[in-house]
Amino acid sequence: MKKRNIVVLLCDQLRPDFLRAYGCEAVPTPNLGLLAENGVVFDHAITQSTVCAPARACMMTGRYVSDHGVWTNDVPFREGVEYIAERMNGLGYATGAFGKLHHFPADDPKGFQHVAFMEEGRLRKREEYLQWMKERHPEVSKMFNHNGYEFQFAEEEYHEHWIASKAIDFIESHAKTHPDKAFLAWISFQGPHGPFDPPREVKGTVDTEKLPIPIERLEDDVPPVVMYREVFANIQKTLDDTMKRRTAYAEVIVEIDKQIGRVIRKLESLGLAENTTFIFSADHGDMLGDLRLDSKGPFPYHGQLAIPMIVSNHPGLIPNTRSSSLAGNIDIPGTLLDIAGADRSIGVSLSLIDLARKNPKHPREVNFSEFCDSIKTAENQRYRYCYYPFTGYSELYDRVKDPKEQVNLAGKSGYASIENEFLKHIIDFGVISKGVRVEAHDLVPEQQKGLRRKFPEFEREFKVAFPIASRQELKLLEKAGLSTVYNEFCKDKDIVSHYGVYWKA
Repeated sequence: MKKRNIVVLLCDQLRPDFLRAYGCEAVPTPNLGLLAENGVVFDHAITQSTVCAPARACMMTGRYVSDHGVWTNDVPFREGVEYIAERMNGLGYATGAFGKLHHFPADDPKGFQHVAFMEEGRLRKREEYLQWMKERHPEVSKMFNHNGYEFQFAEEEYHEHWIASKAIDFIESHAKTHPDKAFLAWISFQGPHGPFDPPREVKGTVDTEKLPIPIERLEDDVPPVVMYREVFANIQKTLDDTMKRRTAYAEVIVEIDKQIGRVIRKLESLGLAENTTFIFSADHGDMLGDLRLDSKGPFPYHGQLAIPMIVSNHPGLIPNTRSSSLAGNIDIPGTLLDIAGADRSIGVSLSLIDLARKNPKHPREVNFSEFCDSIKTAENQRYRYCYYPFTGYSELYDRVKDPKEQVNLAGKSGYASIENEFLKHIIDFGVISKGVRVEAHDLVPEQQKGLRRKFPEFEREFKVAFPIASRQELKLLEKAGLSTVYNEFCKDKDIVSHYGVYWKA
């Protein structure tokens, strides 16, 4: 049986509260609506980093920022890390990536076999989209050509249209040359990241009156890094100015939806849509003036931390449903491998197919995100907590009672135990990211149970040193009423160091 085709659709800096699937009636997105109707919408998805390259590296590797090494933009991956495209190639998929990958170096495809880059100018004169535009308009000398909040040329020359066209060319060519081989198309749009330059064809399509308005900050006691970032943002706009900007942002979303529609219709015309699963998400959101902040940064606020996540058209999903599971864009590569039938995941990535179930095999108890070492954020179904290392500042929000994050509960009476639990979680994620280093005889059942909750497949990366040495030690454990089998997983693994092993005694 032919494996399922997979289309990953990514946006840059897209917050979910501007989408109809998440309750916004201002922005017409019929094609995203179609994906939602045929799939599962995740209501508690966050990015694993609120800066572009680190978040995208999480999607490439299934690993947290402190693990894959891309701690900020224009920084390379650590040596030895595996990439999702390489894994999919090995599973027999044809892989193509189109648009903004935002890795370093900027022309590194990270294993994708077919690529068409649109890197915002990081490739300088080698930018494919820029070269294409100069062929059509010799006077063009820059990546983005707009007059205020409007693209200067025809919609067919807009960068999102170009990205979709490159993906369509790949799909069409693949269908002709390898009709029996499954493909992965990774389609990564530039928007709605600035410069908020929608084509004239979508101007006026957004109902500004129904758009979310900026959230005002009620408290002035903010962490130092937030204080400095607020100064950098230098937001001195009127509400009318901000809403014009938000409208242009939303109009870019309308244009991206149109391009997603083109991809879907091409798949339908080729008879491929039925056997294709779609994943729609973003690298992170955009504050857009919320709490006197702009764009993104080292803070835990919903406008930039929350991301849309829709998985559509898969036999393991119940169509037109929603999931309250904690999810993240780190789960995209694990989902691809699950769909492809792989025998193992990648990094700590979980499968969104599994998380969408009523009773997932590997439910996530807490979500984790980090922006460099400026901030570490963890959240469960109710609370979101962050710690700013070396400053002593924390933020804790009750997302149920205070969805606009107006009241910082950190340090307040009655919340010490909640903060304490989240700090424990943050330490756990730090240990996982650096690699779990525990002598095997000390990796007792209780520790294994907690580790599996955050890293279900930890055994495949666990370095075995000093397992239980002898059958005499097993007898001592048995006499004490303790487990004698917790080191069984070590039997088939290489051992770094030991004083003997009980299964060879």
